[in-house]
Parts: sequence; structure tokens; C-alpha cells
Amino acid sequence: MDKPNKKEVMQRIVACVGTTEAIRLVSDAYSAEVLATRIGRIEEGSQNFIKQARAPLDLMQMALDRVLTICELTKP
Repeated sequence: MDKPNKKEVMQRIVACVGTTEAIRLVSDAYSAEVLATRIGRIEEGSQNFIKQARAPLDLMQMALDRVLTICELTKP
């Protein structure tokens, strides 16, 4: 089974909490993912002078997945 795309995940979140709350939750989760990624890179940079190439992270997908997981946990 294919993983749902971002729009499908957002629609599932909207179905759980409504449009306005979904936008707020995903925006907050996205901001948290950005901060966590930046802090992680700063910590890595302070310990290692040579940075290894990494695949770029899809922070929006990570945020959507995080919010959807929480929404699904609250379903009866």
C-alpha cells in the first residue's frame, strides 16, 4: 500500500479536528521540526568539523505524520 501524500494526510487531520485547528497544529509541528533539525545540526557541527552529506529531510511530511499520529491516537 502506498503512503498517503501530504494532501491526503492533511485531509485526514482536518476530518479529526477541523480546518482552523489542523492548520494551527501542523504549523506548530512544522516549526518544531525546523527547530529540532537546526539544533541537531548545530550540535553536530560543534562536535565534528567534517559534515557528512545527508539526504534532505521533508519537514512538512514529518510534521503532518506527527499530527496525524496524535489525531489517530485520540479516536475512540
